[in-house]
Amino acid sequence: MNNITTKLTTISLILIVILSSLIIAIQFNPEVKSEEKVEKNKRQVFNNSSKGKRWDVKGMTFILIKGTFYEMGYQQGILLKDEITTNRRALTNFFENEGVFRKDLIELWNKQKDFVPEKIIDFIQGMADALNLTFEDLAISWVTEGVFYSKCCSISTWGKATKDGKLLHIRSMEFPLNIQDPETGTYVQENPVIVIAKPDNGFSFMYPTFAGYVIEDGINEKGIAVANIWSSNHDHNDYGEPMGIRLFEILYSAETAEEAIDILTTHKTYGYNFIVSDAKKPIGYAVETTASQTYYGTWDNPSESHRPFWEIEDTVRRANCFLNYDTSSKQRDQYNLRTFNNVFIEKMKGERWFYIWHQFKALSKIVDKNWGELDVHTGMISLRNMYQGESYNPMWNFIMKKIFEEVWWHWSACPETGEIMISFADEKNSGQYSQIIGFNYMEIIEKEELGRIDLIQS
Repeated sequence: MNNITTKLTTISLILIVILSSLIIAIQFNPEVKSEEKVEKNKRQVFNNSSKGKRWDVKGMTFILIKGTFYEMGYQQGILLKDEITTNRRALTNFFENEGVFRKDLIELWNKQKDFVPEKIIDFIQGMADALNLTFEDLAISWVTEGVFYSKCCSISTWGKATKDGKLLHIRSMEFPLNIQDPETGTYVQENPVIVIAKPDNGFSFMYPTFAGYVIEDGINEKGIAVANIWSSNHDHNDYGEPMGIRLFEILYSAETAEEAIDILTTHKTYGYNFIVSDAKKPIGYAVETTASQTYYGTWDNPSESHRPFWEIEDTVRRANCFLNYDTSSKQRDQYNLRTFNNVFIEKMKGERWFYIWHQFKALSKIVDKNWGELDVHTGMISLRNMYQGESYNPMWNFIMKKIFEEVWWHWSACPETGEIMISFADEKNSGQYSQIIGFNYMEIIEKEELGRIDLIQS
């Protein structure tokens, strides 16, 4: 009996020593502890990925993502895995053909990453984990705007200018339509997505995009809408918050136009116009930024009526030029876009002031000619007509017959009610010629179901 007791005691001591060694090894091996934590997080997120939903309807994909920012990124990666993979190849191939390579984008990201909110870092990491990519693989997509030129425009109009006094936000997003996956031949615009997000810690929001692309515009549940318009200039700064990240931050955190403007005008980088709408007041603002200069104002600010530009009551709008004297001095030598120098001499240098002037003029005429009658439908049809060369500006119409404008998407929305009409480019059509879809994004946010989707006759 004593021998048995002795043996059991010996075995117990050996087991205690082994267990103690294991505990010490785990405590002093941060790599093991970190790996276990990552795997635990992944399991937790996988279990929570059921929060996300996807609907494919009428040639468009809607996704609902919710939870923490990490979880939302993970859900988006899972729900759009095939489409993101295809479009990432297409976008990488496109930018490399333009002379923009991964090493350039990583260098720029490293300059700007310290200005990125932690919530968005978590979102990017979640998506990277879902797609089995590195963090940098996805992070660099948020800085491509700083190294490439795009064309866009936007309007915010309200009060006396609209049919019922409610604010409307109207948007054209323009970018090349030849971005194609070298493996499958799929174009980026074949994967359009409406993202509906419900973060645990932030405001719900909606934005249109193509799978694997970033945020260019959107609307949140507080009636804040924002759209960016590139505005070329010679006053740049690499060290700041990436433009798309600023828009992302506005969507989940801005309750007022003033809060949105503060985000847009802090840690600035390159040249941008922004149109910011606050449906609650209602009021809209034009925001112009370079690295050192900032302007923002509503329709009656003196900068909105410097000739040849003109003010429109209860309306702000922008194309690819600055209207404020200080910001425009960083962009062009002569303020007036219609001078001989800007129309002819600068054109030979590759500047597009003649085009931009008539784009701004045609955009303005949408409101001028529909004063007091604008609603979501009228705004959408008028914008499409403008880009089809059927605007109220004959010279713009002539330009449109000669130059095919590549439109990624058009939308017209009432941020107060959630009603929106949108048309995405597709495989065969630019955005001004493709099918219009109508829906209410606030209903999707509230009910977490797709609800009514309308095909709109243009």
